[in-house]
Amino acid sequence: MLETKTHNIAAGIRLSLRDEDFLVTHVEKDIIEVEGISELVKGMRFTFDLSLEDFDVITPESTKLVADNSNGYRKSKLFIETVLRNSSFFSEGIEIANKAAIRPSTYQFTPTIKALKLPKPRILIADAVGLGKTIEVGIFLTEMIRRGKGQRILVVTPKSILSQFQQEVWSRFSIPLVRLDSQGVARISTIIPSNKNPFDYYDKVIVSVDTLKNNGKFRHYLEKIKWDIIVIDECHTVANEGSDRGKLAKFLSQRCEALVLTSATPHNGKKKNFANLITLLDPTAIPYNGEFTAEDITPLYVRRFKKDVENEVGDSFRDRVTTSFHASLFPEEESVIEQIQHAKSEAFDKANGNMSDGSLLFTIGLFKSYMSSPSACLETISNRLEKQIDEEVTKSFLLGLKAQLDNILKINADGKLAELIAQLKASGWKGRKTDDRIIIFTERRKTLDYLEKNLKAAFNIDEAAIVQFNGSLTDTEQQDIIEKFSKEESPIRLFLTSDAGSQGVNLHYHCHKMFNYDIPWSIITLEQRNGRIDRFGQKNTPYIYYLISKSDNPAIKDDFRILDKLKEKEEEVYKTLGDAASLWMLYDTNKEEKLVTRAFVKGDITILDKKQKDDEIDWNAVYDVSEETELSKENIFEKPHSSFYSTDFQYYSTVIDELKSVDEKLRDKISVDPMDQLIEFVQTEELCGKRGESQGVLYDIPDEAFPDKRDTFKLTCDKEAVEKSIERARKKEGWPTHQLLYDMHPLARWLQYKILARIDKGNAPVARMRSPLPDKSAWFIFQGISSNGKGQAILSKSFVIGRSFIGRDVGNLDSFDDFVSHYRLFDDLPTLEIEQAHLDIVQAMLFDAVSSAKRLYTQQLQGNLVDDIEDRLTVYERKLNKWLQNSERQLDLQFGDDSAGAGRSHKDKRKKDIDYVHKETDEFYKTFFQLEEDPYLRLLAVFYNA
Repeated sequence: MLETKTHNIAAGIRLSLRDEDFLVTHVEKDIIEVEGISELVKGMRFTFDLSLEDFDVITPESTKLVADNSNGYRKSKLFIETVLRNSSFFSEGIEIANKAAIRPSTYQFTPTIKALKLPKPRILIADAVGLGKTIEVGIFLTEMIRRGKGQRILVVTPKSILSQFQQEVWSRFSIPLVRLDSQGVARISTIIPSNKNPFDYYDKVIVSVDTLKNNGKFRHYLEKIKWDIIVIDECHTVANEGSDRGKLAKFLSQRCEALVLTSATPHNGKKKNFANLITLLDPTAIPYNGEFTAEDITPLYVRRFKKDVENEVGDSFRDRVTTSFHASLFPEEESVIEQIQHAKSEAFDKANGNMSDGSLLFTIGLFKSYMSSPSACLETISNRLEKQIDEEVTKSFLLGLKAQLDNILKINADGKLAELIAQLKASGWKGRKTDDRIIIFTERRKTLDYLEKNLKAAFNIDEAAIVQFNGSLTDTEQQDIIEKFSKEESPIRLFLTSDAGSQGVNLHYHCHKMFNYDIPWSIITLEQRNGRIDRFGQKNTPYIYYLISKSDNPAIKDDFRILDKLKEKEEEVYKTLGDAASLWMLYDTNKEEKLVTRAFVKGDITILDKKQKDDEIDWNAVYDVSEETELSKENIFEKPHSSFYSTDFQYYSTVIDELKSVDEKLRDKISVDPMDQLIEFVQTEELCGKRGESQGVLYDIPDEAFPDKRDTFKLTCDKEAVEKSIERARKKEGWPTHQLLYDMHPLARWLQYKILARIDKGNAPVARMRSPLPDKSAWFIFQGISSNGKGQAILSKSFVIGRSFIGRDVGNLDSFDDFVSHYRLFDDLPTLEIEQAHLDIVQAMLFDAVSSAKRLYTQQLQGNLVDDIEDRLTVYERKLNKWLQNSERQLDLQFGDDSAGAGRSHKDKRKKDIDYVHKETDEFYKTFFQLEEDPYLRLLAVFYNA
């Protein structure tokens, strides 16, 4: 019998709705997301509003017991195992991410552990360049999905790393993200109707921040969607709340429950800038005026450097080698630079110390452009001349420089270029396919063109062997270049890049040599450049070279010493394994460039030895990494439930055997290789649909994840095999051929849903055993789930009620694990005859067993949950009230008792904002920390001995 319910729905349960069966994957009050189990809707995803639907949930008392006659009670074991694998509940430890294809280090799990301690799991991952923030994000996503809180995911990244991020989380975590770059947007427009919201159609999406910011149609679609998780990579670009990106980030933060922000440079030294990011995570963490302490932000923030993790990672980091090549200037160059420096001195005198004087800054720009290349300097002069300069002296000066630069380029009198070519030749490099790959960084686009032209000529390099990377390229062009460069078989030997290639992109897979052709006037930028090859997972010693001009001319040689000093300062940061931004305590590339400009203008190298401490805050004191060390000492891994199977491979092999036994169509579509621990899936229409269309089970996995049409999906539980496949994929075009088979993979979920559908709704399997199960006894396996007011499962317990055939208790086990181990259910069990008379006896015992189960769960297993929830609610309500009081006090201090005019209007607006945040947060806490009165109780199976 079925009982109609209007509440008590939790992720992981099965319900009937519109004459079909579904597995609940996500609950938000009355709104549920489900995946179909019954034949007509199998594998399809739906969202329902239960307040508008008639639906049925099986009550434990009405469960029909059916004999399991499968070999060794395989059907019962698989059903129980699969239910437990799909049960979502709250916990603060790592449950499954350690199974991902990663080489885990404790520090990588810390952000997720911290986030899981919060009612809304939100975290800023601000680890230094090269520590693997994408892996940390993947861990977070995996754990949230495991808890039923990651059905809808939006990842926002710079356009250059869309494909890189997408491939990483798929290859290592089996999490599919649909990439909406310019090609992806065009593709989906051909698949779905023009009025269809793509974010309804695809529930896990990766898109660039510029696409969202500039595409009004996408913004309109976003406004209609709520996400479980949003990830914003390189979040420092959205820290300015007044910018378009900042407004977008604030909007997104209000459209999700879980939020992850990542950046190696999380602030620019200003408290307000950093406070904006923290407020995105928790608007009540900091009073509205932006004043905060380390205590306020510590729960929301992790920041580690190489020195903090070096003992954990072993050889995942390589000690780098740096070398400076000093290029002697040609006389023609010295003349040009000396004239520029003379003009700088004159402009400085006229400016009377005004560092923002336009003429002074222009002469600095001339010098800086020449330090990039004569070609870049010539472009700077040509641009200035096009502006119709009135000052004849200035115009004459520039025309003279232009003529000299034209001559330098004509006669190839470029000392730095000559030094670069000489060093490459001295190393035996000729641009051949067998030669090392070389990355060359420069600030100027014109210098990229200049280098490409001259290096092609000097080494007779093939077109395919040299590539430019810069910010003017489209998203797909940038991704294609990065993807090609990451392959071992790539012909690219020279990767010429502007600083557009200095953030986020992985360039280290088959490259360990790079040149800084010019020196950026920011230690932060220099560290980011070097971090492209000096990063987690680099297998070779990174070699980093600096090209710096030199001269004995007393009028200009000190300026080159400043460039040397910048290189030395970056080395100083590296040797202490610290934070480049804290060297001068400016925390912002623009501020650092202004400091270096001042050193050049004044000719004072000692300026670069002084910390420029911002009086606002001591950033080194804000966050204490020792707190992370304490977290790492905890037992961060949840104890897995007892399994009938020794390995995941054994479980999935058994699943496939069971499904093949009842479905002939699968027998030649799935093969299992025990020797290689490999399971292969033929590309059937059920799985793949018609490529480019939507009906396949795998409709939302990346196109690149599909094997060649003639090949099969190759899945393995062996992480090492997946890692080797990832390595092989870096040798040639395409993504890894071997995918990770664990509970996150869409094919794993497809198999599990088929197993769940093997037991008809309202039924529970019954298995018969001999000793050690007590004679004349039946053991009822129950699952209890407690949910909060949001419908989220916060407790899930499997336990066993023992009853004798004459109606007496014979002992209850409050742990299913104890039952499995004590009665050795993981052994191969002989299949015994199950008589109808026995089924009748056990069925008659069900009502009393359910009564005992309810008492055991509510009084013992659910235990102190109510008190614990109330205690946590009290803590958060006190915190919220403190925030409200502080914010209102500061509002009064700022605006006083101004009862009219603009001041009053601003005060009223701020007060409304404060009241709104307080009301929304208070309602969230009350709902989140509210325990539903009746837990969900379900009978999974019965084992008996007659």
